[in-house]
Amino acid sequence: MSSLHRNQQFSKGVSTSAAADIVYHGLVNQGATCYLNSVLQVLFMTKDFREAVERCDPHNPECIDPQLRHVFDELLKQTSNTNKIIKKLGIHTVNKQHDAAEYFEKILTLTSSEASQIFHGELTHKIRCSHCREENNTDGRFWHLPLELLDSHSEVFRVVDGIKEYFRTSR
Repeated sequence: MSSLHRNQQFSKGVSTSAAADIVYHGLVNQGATCYLNSVLQVLFMTKDFREAVERCDPHNPECIDPQLRHVFDELLKQTSNTNKIIKKLGIHTVNKQHDAAEYFEKILTLTSSEASQIFHGELTHKIRCSHCREENNTDGRFWHLPLELLDSHSEVFRVVDGIKEYFRTSR
């Protein structure tokens, strides 16, 4: 993949940015690793996450932060490959497609707590008995919210509506 310039001119002469000095670089697709590349690009473009990774302990063997930092440092200057991250994640076959959300969560569980907390949330599941009104609360961590997309050809899906539906009280 070649470098992508943010200020690239389109065929109709419209500039995508007024900041002519910003240059973006990509990741080499090493087979069918586009799922991983997408996750890494999201993490790289999340400034708080990138800065937390830069502050990581490079000698922690359990953490993936040093491998992320290497890729992030390269992306600032040139196109990068993901060999070290692929090895750390235990991906043995680069020609097999995987789920991006699964690897997003896997990477976050391997990052330092400072970096992963940027995407971490806590959710309380409440179950209330309709007869005695007794309530049972269970707290849990989450990295993403699985929003259901409505199967409709005539309606436009809005994320806000999906979030409201997700948190709607069921009866």
